[in-house]
Amino acid sequence: MPRYLDPKNDLTFKRIFGEHKHLCMSLLNSMLPLDVPIESIEYLPIELTPEIPENRNSIVDVRCVDTNRRHF
Repeated sequence: MPRYLDPKNDLTFKRIFGEHKHLCMSLLNSMLPLDVPIESIEYLPIELTPEIPENRNSIVDVRCVDTNRRHF
C-alpha cells in the first residue's frame, strides 16, 4: 500500500499550497463562505505594516482578490 504525506502537517501543507497557487485558490474558494470566487492570490511577507500607525499590525500569508476586485 503506498504511503502519502499528511496535508495537515505544516511543512506538507506549505509545500503543496505554497508551490501551487491554483490549489490554494481552490481550497479557499471551497472553504470560505464567499459570494464571488477568489480570482487571484499573492503570497506576502509575514507582517504588513499599517498605513496609519494607530492601527494594529496584521500577520497575513495570502492576499486574495475576488472577481469584484475586492482585496482581503
